[in-house]
Amino acid sequence: MYSWDYSQLASPNEFGWSLGVTPLSNLSVIVSAWVAYFVVVMGCRNFMKSRPPMSLRMITAAHNLILCVWSALMCAYAIIDFYSRWKSRGFGECFCTSDESSLKGRLIYVTYIYYLSKYYELFDTVILALKKKPIIFLHWYHHAIVILMVWSWLEDANMYAR
Repeated sequence: MYSWDYSQLASPNEFGWSLGVTPLSNLSVIVSAWVAYFVVVMGCRNFMKSRPPMSLRMITAAHNLILCVWSALMCAYAIIDFYSRWKSRGFGECFCTSDESSLKGRLIYVTYIYYLSKYYELFDTVILALKKKPIIFLHWYHHAIVILMVWSWLEDANMYAR
């Protein structure tokens, strides 16, 4: 269905986002994820309607630990790249650049890993539904829109890198 190139993920220093080539880069993947997210969460809520809330203490703890470690690694990686960029190009280049070569490599790779983490974070809502916790609109909206927002950062960098 998709012709993704997983080999580009092997080298963070050479990474470049490419629409339709980088895994999960197709906009249709985001729309499919939104539909699946809604259907699964509504299905969980319907399934739990006549059942007591699930505890899920160990699953929640493991999920949160994975998110913490994942976030810490992304943060450390971004700080290292930020520092390296500051030393080699100056402070201003860390926030706004016209150098197309800086739109590929480690920082874009970390942004891509952040993008992937947004899909994993959809599981938060499934946990809430199984625990019979309220799920407010802002929660739904946040999880849905952040995937598109990070995708747009990557696609914007890709457009300037061409």
